Amino acid sequence: MADRLTRREVLRAGTGALVGLLAACSQQQASKTPAPSPAAQSTGQAAAGTPAVSGEPRFDGVTLKYMSHPGQIHPIITHHLDYLKEKYGISIQIIDSPDPTSYQDAMRDIRAGGGQFDIYMIFPRYNGELAAAGGIRELDDLIQKYNAKPLWDNIMDAYRILYSEWHGKIITAPVDGDVAMMYYRKDAFENPDYQKQFKEKYGFDLRVPRTWEECLKIAEFFTGWAWGPTGKPGYGFQTSTWDRAFIEQQWAPMMASAGGNWLTEDLDPGWNNDAGTRALIDLKHFLDFAPPGSISLSWNQTMETVFANDVAIILWYMDLGRLGWSPNSWFAKSGGPEKMKNIGYAEWPGYEINGKYRNYNSMFYGRVVAISKFSKNPDAAFMVLKTLLTPERRVLSMDDDQSGSDMFLKTDYDPSVFKKLTPTKEFLDVAKVVITKGFPEMQIPGVGEYMDALQGQIHAYLTGSESDPKKALQAAAERWKEITDRYNRSKQKEYWLEVLERYRKAGLQV
Repeated sequence: MADRLTRREVLRAGTGALVGLLAACSQQQASKTPAPSPAAQSTGQAAAGTPAVSGEPRFDGVTLKYMSHPGQIHPIITHHLDYLKEKYGISIQIIDSPDPTSYQDAMRDIRAGGGQFDIYMIFPRYNGELAAAGGIRELDDLIQKYNAKPLWDNIMDAYRILYSEWHGKIITAPVDGDVAMMYYRKDAFENPDYQKQFKEKYGFDLRVPRTWEECLKIAEFFTGWAWGPTGKPGYGFQTSTWDRAFIEQQWAPMMASAGGNWLTEDLDPGWNNDAGTRALIDLKHFLDFAPPGSISLSWNQTMETVFANDVAIILWYMDLGRLGWSPNSWFAKSGGPEKMKNIGYAEWPGYEINGKYRNYNSMFYGRVVAISKFSKNPDAAFMVLKTLLTPERRVLSMDDDQSGSDMFLKTDYDPSVFKKLTPTKEFLDVAKVVITKGFPEMQIPGVGEYMDALQGQIHAYLTGSESDPKKALQAAAERWKEITDRYNRSKQKEYWLEVLERYRKAGLQV
């Protein structure tokens, strides 16, 4: 349905025609070029008689089938089509696959023995699904062969460890650094009258909240009265979406901050406890302070409520701070550039449990690309991954106001790399901290089923169809145990302990 667009689909209509034209041109060029020898395809050496360019390998005649999420994600690859053709002789056939189900298209290809794709694009939560199925090619030998280690070293450490590695091997390249931060209204927080009223009511200073308890009080304070320039009763809180299919992205970091985790080391649900219950109850309280009807809104509809109303605290991904100032981005439709002047940036709050403070931001979604183990042109495919991680190439999609690709390279947080967009240094500094404190995806096989079971029960409690938060979580926990047994508990434990080891390597206190 048109009114259920995700934030990544908003610009699909605007980019679809361009992508089709570019892909068609690439295919037409490929059809006019003789195919390389099998040796050239498998080893990455130039075909006989084809001169290399500046010492780089050539793959003239090779067309790679590149899976892409649609809409705002196309610029990740379309910025490089001409470059790849000129530098390496590589043509790209872009094949769209919807964001939430692209892993299913990849799995069907793997089970069929490959052939439909050379490069997969997936949410990193599905890394384990594809790797355990034997469908992803390990990249370490290609990284060494083409001296590409500095490119992977330039990925923010937490993102690289959590989303590029699997059982000690590099298997993916990130292309979109989704992490959510807190955006808050400075004109509300810094108003002396509001500061006085708040302290009189709650007994502590109005400030950027450190804990979720403080955040709830601030959200309550700013709900129901005209405190902002719209002149309408304002609201205290909004998150990127309350949609059932995405609701864990808001709840899980709160749960982890309260001391929980996806699973225990014995593979019991690590959230069917006080941590999960506390986060769920608090999340429902926040819904009371959001604009009416938020529980049923899509990503873009939720953002419209933020800019059409005065909302004191907003939890959103990096594209708001990166694109919000642009007069041509989708945020501009709601007056984004003017309203961004009143926006401040901060980490998500956390909980203090038994004297120990934890706070995690939402490190959900994002995108990674991987080479199919069945690709007949792995070296050519690696040139694509290498291009997507080369800073001067990668910045082209990040600096595009029609692109959904957010920061993830260490070099992405320097304001001087942006030539078209104008994200502030304050935003980029906070964003660089936020990505080091993200609570990540679970990543073991069956994650789609696990999340569906959990999403259903979280949403049931938020909508009121289940009134008891403990019963909601218990129902989800029973489903998780069934899923674990069906996927082979001992194998799932092996996978989870490896994921857990990377969590700790990345600095998560779990």
